[in-house]
Amino acid sequence: MKVLIVDDNDNRSKEIKSLLISNSTINQDNIYICKNTQSAKELMRNIRFDLLLLDVVLPKRSEAPDAKYGLALLGDIKRRPNIKKPNKIIGITAHYDDISSFRSSFDKHCEIVIEASRRNKDWKRNIIEAADFELAKKIDSLTTEKKITCLTVHGIRTRGVWQQKLQKEIECKVDTVKFESYKYGYFTIISFCIPFVRHIQISRFKKTLEQTLLREEKEGRTLYIFCHSFGTYIVVKSISKIISEHKKLNIDRIILAGSVLPSTYDFSKILSSSNINIINECGNQDNVLLLSEALVPNTGMAGRVGFYGMNNDRFVNRFFKGGHSHYFDETTRFIEKNWITLFTDQNDIPVIDQRNDPSIISRTLEKIASFLGKTKELLYIALLIYFLKNIITHIN
Repeated sequence: MKVLIVDDNDNRSKEIKSLLISNSTINQDNIYICKNTQSAKELMRNIRFDLLLLDVVLPKRSEAPDAKYGLALLGDIKRRPNIKKPNKIIGITAHYDDISSFRSSFDKHCEIVIEASRRNKDWKRNIIEAADFELAKKIDSLTTEKKITCLTVHGIRTRGVWQQKLQKEIECKVDTVKFESYKYGYFTIISFCIPFVRHIQISRFKKTLEQTLLREEKEGRTLYIFCHSFGTYIVVKSISKIISEHKKLNIDRIILAGSVLPSTYDFSKILSSSNINIINECGNQDNVLLLSEALVPNTGMAGRVGFYGMNNDRFVNRFFKGGHSHYFDETTRFIEKNWITLFTDQNDIPVIDQRNDPSIISRTLEKIASFLGKTKELLYIALLIYFLKNIITHIN
């Protein structure tokens, strides 16, 4: 969801931007600020904004601020086909007296004109309510058109409380999304380390996914799949198996969080054989995945360093500050800010990279884990041969 703030008052612009970042799902990269009407028009020629917050009294370029320039901008938005019309326009002013002679004209174009002053205690709440309403409208539009079913798959050593959290967040906005939560019980670390035990879970999930796909296809629905940790492993492996059997996949998006898959995993067959979009969410402090990369056969740390290869409009690595389960931290409102918005626009997947330059310790740990990851399978085979040899020798 994109917002344009057109205001020559720097302090108020920053205050509104901070308000939206703190109290709505809008990403800071999707909030644009202009100081005059001309720069606003240049932006709106290229970007369609969901919400325009327009200071009533503005300069055209460097002239003295005047309500006539704001009114002229509204007229251009309405008349000129080369300007992309925002979905909602809200006028803001420090004093209603500023627009006494233009009020009726502004009211024709703006859904509301807000007095953003110290005496009006509700103006911030009004802006947040407007942003929330536009978000709910976008979610409802997309999910009604596409008939989306959201399938969630949890990770190891958990029973997936976050699955209910995601469902609740969506249902607070709209009632057009259907939910399916896949549970496979409490999966221990020891089970995760044994390949054939993992394959049992893959087979079980694959069967469930195939049944779900058939059912949803009959209803004309498409799937969004959210999965975490080991859930990313069984989802991707199951989909790869289904594709190898030349079966149809009505899956629109897969969101991988804290993925234990190797960073070198090849998604080319999935991408070429389907219309699936893949979003890989990473935590730059996900130390659990260092152990996965270093010690667990056929797994890696793609949920920490990303998948290697091309990023494009169908495959995106996104990097955040946090550990293995930071996606479900209610204090950061990660689900609300980064996953709810994936239901608003079919083609717009914001690219996010919050990482700072890694410390020497972090780089060293990743290199050690990567080195061990390249040799762990051979090491385990060598150990197995060694133990078998000793057993045979002992028997003889």
